[in-house]
Amino acid sequence: MIRINLLPVREARKKAGLRKQGVLLGVAATCGVVIALGMHISIKSQISSQRAAIVVKKKELKALEETRKEVKRFQVEQEEIERKLDVITQIEKARSGPVRIMDDIAKSIPSRVWLRKLTAKKGKLNLSGLSLDPEIVADFASRLETSNMISGVQLQETSVTETEGLKLNRFTLKANYPYLKPTAAASAKKKRKGRRGRQRK
Repeated sequence: MIRINLLPVREARKKAGLRKQGVLLGVAATCGVVIALGMHISIKSQISSQRAAIVVKKKELKALEETRKEVKRFQVEQEEIERKLDVITQIEKARSGPVRIMDDIAKSIPSRVWLRKLTAKKGKLNLSGLSLDPEIVADFASRLETSNMISGVQLQETSVTETEGLKLNRFTLKANYPYLKPTAAASAKKKRKGRRGRQRK
């Protein structure tokens, strides 16, 4: 009986299988390295892109902050200009006030109303007089309200009085007119002048 030794063949096959596995493992490792390298490059590229976007956004935010500051500065300047214009308007009204107030009152008095007293002090106007009937007083108050210089007209008192045999309605009206209050600096300056005058005496 002939015997064939198969050990060399098995060893050869085993070695071939190990080589094949080694090659497969090497290919798999190479693919893993390539994939990992690709992912690393991709992630690094995304990070760089995000960083660049953050830098751009920071620049835009800084520009917007500067614009906001500029707008706020303009708003402050506008408010200051409006305040100054308001003061100028008040000065103009206060300067021409007495003449215009007297003119408006004279134009507003109905034919059957007689003023007996008129006082104006620190923006407060007081009028008192006589009329033939209370409806005319109400008409007088309505006319005064149409004036640009007089506001807040209020009928304070009405009563019936007899003068030379005639029954007349006595009335008192109060109203407001533009009055520019002196500033603290002006008041202090006025007080200093008063003290100097007393010291000289």
